[in-house]
Amino acid sequence: MTTVGMTYADTPAVSALLARCYAVLARDEGLTAEQQAYLVSERGSIDCVTRESRDQQYILARDVDEIIGVVAVRGDLIGKLYVDPTHHGEGVGRALYEEAERLIREAGHARVRLGAFPTAVPFYQRMGLSAVGQKAATGPLTGRTVVLMEKILVGAAT
Repeated sequence: MTTVGMTYADTPAVSALLARCYAVLARDEGLTAEQQAYLVSERGSIDCVTRESRDQQYILARDVDEIIGVVAVRGDLIGKLYVDPTHHGEGVGRALYEEAERLIREAGHARVRLGAFPTAVPFYQRMGLSAVGQKAATGPLTGRTVVLMEKILVGAAT
């Protein structure tokens, strides 16, 4: 497995990966069919990935020619981190998280921030993040809670 920056040609494959991941997220979080459809058709659409990649750095995990994971970074914030469900438990998420943290640290930020669905909290805790609060999701995800997480980067330039 390698990690590389996303190119425009990768956006359809990233969109398809997100659709697979959102199906598992919907099952694990007990999302409604409408909430899953929103994630797939809006948050995971080619248009959204293209638009977000203008101000977020997308890093992909590849296994040969297959995209098996994605992380998006903007400033000190991880906007999304997803791994193809068939590759869970193989260290892909850890590798993507570590690459995101490296980018954040090298950009001079003193912390990593993100919002996580409750089922992802144990993974991020293993990466050294702590829950610092929570917020109620709005819009199509109303009724869901997002856990706000943070990690102070020791030795980072402030």
